[in-house]
Amino acid sequence: MSKEQRILSYIKEELKSENAKEKFLDILSQRMEDNRKALSRLFLVLLLTAIAFPLIAETKITEISIGPFKIIDSNIALAIIPSIFTYAYYKYLLIWFDFVEQKRTYRFLTLDYFKLKPNSFLNDRLNPFSISDSISRHHTQERFDAIGCLSYLLWIPTAFVLIFLPFGIEFYLIKEMFETIKPVSFIDWVIVLVPILIALFTILSLIQVIKNDLKGGKNNEAEKAST
Repeated sequence: MSKEQRILSYIKEELKSENAKEKFLDILSQRMEDNRKALSRLFLVLLLTAIAFPLIAETKITEISIGPFKIIDSNIALAIIPSIFTYAYYKYLLIWFDFVEQKRTYRFLTLDYFKLKPNSFLNDRLNPFSISDSISRHHTQERFDAIGCLSYLLWIPTAFVLIFLPFGIEFYLIKEMFETIKPVSFIDWVIVLVPILIALFTILSLIQVIKNDLKGGKNNEAEKAST
């Protein structure tokens, strides 16, 4: 059974009444909005830490204020920024994965609630806006258009860079921190190893999600072939 079929089966088995579907849609919409706000905050953290680190390394920033806290020693800032960045990106991806599943559930729930067709124009208007969904929908509809194909080819490397650029930034931050701290004591090694471990967890989580999606796609193709 594909992921889409499982979602539809859950909806039919556990949300049998129209009232239950309405309440679930309301709660799901709120949860999606919460995740959207969390993603915006985390993106801001990623952007600020990525910009602040090289400026601090070049001593162009002498003081960092985080609410009531102030960091005056640049070495302390250089030591904690990699951990902040790697954790923020790890959490960003986890919330993004959850948000993608929420959007998929929302789409199938509105399909079932309004009794619409899978590729319904009306259902697309109900779905929360997403740049990736909008691009994908455009190229699905205009796949024979030369300009559409060209923009799609340009979008693939752009998406690849957007996904893996943070890992490059993580490598840069950890490398610079290691050269700055030159770990000797136990505390020094803990400071260095924490962002490395978080980055590894992030990579493993991303691999697991991709693996599950590929597995689901293969299962879906196998079911279509058998029918």
